[in-house]
Amino acid sequence: MKLTFWRTAALVVAALLFLAACGGEEKAPGTPTPGGARQPSGEPIKIGLNIEQSGSASVQGEAYARAATLWAEKVNREGGILGRPVELVIVDNKSDPTEAAVLTRRLVQQGVVAIVGPGTSPTTLAAMDAILESRVPVFSMGSADQIVVPVQQRPNVFKTPFHASQNVDAMLVDMKRRGIQRVGLLTVNNPYGESGLAAWRAAEQRGEIQIVAAEKFEANATDVTPQLTRIMSANPQAVVVWAIPPGAPLARRNAVENLRINVPMYHDAGAGAELFLRLAGQSAEGAFMVHPKTLVWDQIPQSDRQYQALQEFGRLYTQRYGEMSGFASYVWDALGLLKAAIEKAGSTDPQAITRALENLGEYVGATGVFRMSPQDHLGLRSEDLVLVTIRGGKWQLVR
Repeated sequence: MKLTFWRTAALVVAALLFLAACGGEEKAPGTPTPGGARQPSGEPIKIGLNIEQSGSASVQGEAYARAATLWAEKVNREGGILGRPVELVIVDNKSDPTEAAVLTRRLVQQGVVAIVGPGTSPTTLAAMDAILESRVPVFSMGSADQIVVPVQQRPNVFKTPFHASQNVDAMLVDMKRRGIQRVGLLTVNNPYGESGLAAWRAAEQRGEIQIVAAEKFEANATDVTPQLTRIMSANPQAVVVWAIPPGAPLARRNAVENLRINVPMYHDAGAGAELFLRLAGQSAEGAFMVHPKTLVWDQIPQSDRQYQALQEFGRLYTQRYGEMSGFASYVWDALGLLKAAIEKAGSTDPQAITRALENLGEYVGATGVFRMSPQDHLGLRSEDLVLVTIRGGKWQLVR
């Protein structure tokens, strides 16, 4: 029954994407579309999407599915890849690490040439054995450095979010400007939080910051006031919260409403979703976050190298869904990188795609400027992260 469900879901997604590309009209193979591109024809190129559409990370999974659907519609409308239509095979791993591994293997059995997802650090790391066994290129949307490091042990694994260490580097730039030397850390108690804590510990060992307190909380917590109270008793100059929604906005709300904390509070890029604004409410005002430029895509100057990529993605996403998610560009760029690699390779052979990704050169995406190589399966630089804050219930670029 379960296998039948996923096969049916994949067929439905493929049919919808094909109809969207065709505009509902029957066309002979190879005939031009209204935009002038050739209608894709032949056997579809299958790309798997192993995402968290339910469970604790469903806010991310929703954004991933939305971005993937937009991307596939656009690509098929513009002629597909190598003249062939794209078929997304979307599966829900329920934010469950075991399910993520099972679905990785199932997608390979269904003939996908690449997989986008899992979409979190915990689900990706738990599925790593299955990912490595698959031998197809896999893009994770998790931020933990160890997803792609060391690269020799992750030959077919890539990712699009900035490393946890790069988030820390970007925060430190602003902290140094403000004279902040002592911080308190509040991290979610899972591999995602552990990656953030490890990155901060490394910065402390380099002498860049002093950690005066470090507390953890469970992903399903409903109150973190006790942890924040202990952090504040250590007299930090700033507090860093490392978690995705709903944990991140919960911490912000507890800090402002229960403790009236008035030191700067920083969040990593994982908090960057509209759910943060909705759940934190008025308490969100003044919070800081390091993030790709996507949250403030309409505030980026034309002189920025990513301007065109941000405009294209930002307009498509917000016109369709009415809001921007900080998670969405990770899938958008992963799929874009795969398309560029398949076209460079002139083949859908998974190993050829992997080699092409490593030798793609510079790819300007919505998330950042990617420069992947055999030694670097991320290829982003922390300089592409920006500092944003919340004013009047909206994301604002800190210039």
